[in-house]
Amino acid sequence: MPATSSTHTSSMRPLTDLIFPGAAPCDSAAHAIPLHKTTQNQNNSNTGLIGFLLDGELAWAIVMLAQPGTLPASLLARPFPDTCQGYFPMRSLFWSAVLLGAGLAVPAYAADYAAPPVPPVGTNTVAEVELRVPRPANQPCIVPLFDTREFVGEDPARFDYAPPQKCKGPWAKVVIEADYAVSAGRQYDRTAIINVGGVNLYFGTTMEPRKDIAPEWHVERDVTAYQAYLRDKRKGAAWLVNYVDDTYTGHITGRARMLFYPAAKDAPAAETAPFVTPISDAPVRLDSDTPRLTTQVRFPANLERLHLDLLAEPQGADEFWYACVDDRLAGDGKENCGGGAWREAELWIDGQRAGTAPLFPWIYTGGINPYLWFPAPGIQTLNFVPTRLDLTPFIGLLTDDKPHEIAVTIQGLRRYFLVTGTLMGWQDKGAKRVTGAVISNTLTDPEVTADFSRAKPTEQGELNGNSLTTQARAYEIAGFVETSRGRIETRVRSSTRFFNRQDYVSGEKANLWRVDQSTLIDNLVQTIDKDGLRMERFQARYPLTIDMQVSGDDNNRTQQLKLEQGLWSERVITDASGARWWQIMDYQVKPELTAVTDPQTRRSRQVTGTNRVQLDVKDSDGGCYHRTINVTNNAVAAVTDGCH
Repeated sequence: MPATSSTHTSSMRPLTDLIFPGAAPCDSAAHAIPLHKTTQNQNNSNTGLIGFLLDGELAWAIVMLAQPGTLPASLLARPFPDTCQGYFPMRSLFWSAVLLGAGLAVPAYAADYAAPPVPPVGTNTVAEVELRVPRPANQPCIVPLFDTREFVGEDPARFDYAPPQKCKGPWAKVVIEADYAVSAGRQYDRTAIINVGGVNLYFGTTMEPRKDIAPEWHVERDVTAYQAYLRDKRKGAAWLVNYVDDTYTGHITGRARMLFYPAAKDAPAAETAPFVTPISDAPVRLDSDTPRLTTQVRFPANLERLHLDLLAEPQGADEFWYACVDDRLAGDGKENCGGGAWREAELWIDGQRAGTAPLFPWIYTGGINPYLWFPAPGIQTLNFVPTRLDLTPFIGLLTDDKPHEIAVTIQGLRRYFLVTGTLMGWQDKGAKRVTGAVISNTLTDPEVTADFSRAKPTEQGELNGNSLTTQARAYEIAGFVETSRGRIETRVRSSTRFFNRQDYVSGEKANLWRVDQSTLIDNLVQTIDKDGLRMERFQARYPLTIDMQVSGDDNNRTQQLKLEQGLWSERVITDASGARWWQIMDYQVKPELTAVTDPQTRRSRQVTGTNRVQLDVKDSDGGCYHRTINVTNNAVAAVTDGCH
């Protein structure tokens, strides 16, 4: 097992998280709104971002561990759904309907996509559009990881993992499923992680409850690529740090299992990497004291292809990195939202840069204003998708039977990130050892331009003006490996462009704050061997806009908030014959709200709003998926389902 430079630590939110937008849970003592208002603490340093409060009094304390209360029986005794329950196999290309009530016919779709259940009109717990994992038709072997249990404190739920005895593999598909629930009350959004050995199988965050609403949700992930690692017995762990007391009353429960679909005539065994290893034994906290995850890995001598699945979750001030300012405006405290408005994960091999992973701007269900996310959370909020990096050009350096250093850093790191990753290597069956070399590597320091000179602090510690942060980088990493089938050359070309503008207006009667951000990604992997040229191109856009205005006087304060979060991507694969396959995804979340509060009681008098969540996926084989969920005043108003 590779060694790691750090271990997982508590994700309990500190008292100082009050100053960050969305740090407090819904129906909790405080909801901070990011107006970039700064005040002076006892050490005469800026305390950071704070706005007016929505629900609850300004009564904050470090949450202490309390004895768990009585949980609803439904949270403890819910059975897992039937293996296929809730899955709508997509078999027809064209189908469209607007679902305005329960009990309507289930739509049909094209094959290879699996839709989540349609949320009935009136749903106020969880309504989702994100696809489930498509499955073979044969029955799986099921391996429970842990039964329903409550997560209390920092200790993970530990379990013993063993592969199924009745179907030993190789498998056509391997899926992890987990169900979580939080009781009605107040509670933060929490990070949820499940590992077998050091390999991460699930990483996401939780829904926040309300005083009379107890969300329950289901997540799953295709982990077929890791099946070589899953053939052995291993120790497992599930992390979900949660604290309960008289104020933060939400109890969180969860359970998980794995489903192994045996290979069959109509479901052949998946061609996966025989070498799979994690880059740490547990999620690693990267901060100013430990800014680098490092591990030593000894690779197979006949390695011919190498990938890494990487996940990096921002926490503390870094959770809102898209809203951060430079250190001059933020102050010296690590808890403050400083470090600028750009973050990126970087991978290193033996001290040289080997790849980059631009961050998607996840917003958790307590982010900015929790009422934005009932019942439809933001993109990937409940179930993060790892970034896959192609490290094949470096294989010529790694097949000497010596340990090699793999490292991960975060550009712009301010508070802390939780990082985990899994290496996957394919081997040359016709050779005991391969050789090769890196031909070129133009990946260098990022060039970031951050101009906060036009953002001026006011006497009240707020901001007027604007800021602009841009970043552009293009690089190529090329290498070759001499295999039993001849030379294979791989070229990885990557280009990223980043733009973040923030506008601030502070006055006696109103405060305005706006974020306009975009991340553009263009990655191309070219593989050249005796059969010709194969290419895989991935292009993506991550747009994010936030418009917030707070107005009023001591008798009435009104917050108007509008947010747009998007993920557009296109993947094109071209084989040596010139045949092409493509897939396009367009995912948009557009919540907005108006909240009227009483500044004396710090309670909301009225919150109204809407949300529109839409996901479209289509591919060159005729496959397609579409769902739109319209939310009004935190309940599903209409669902449009099916392709058209």
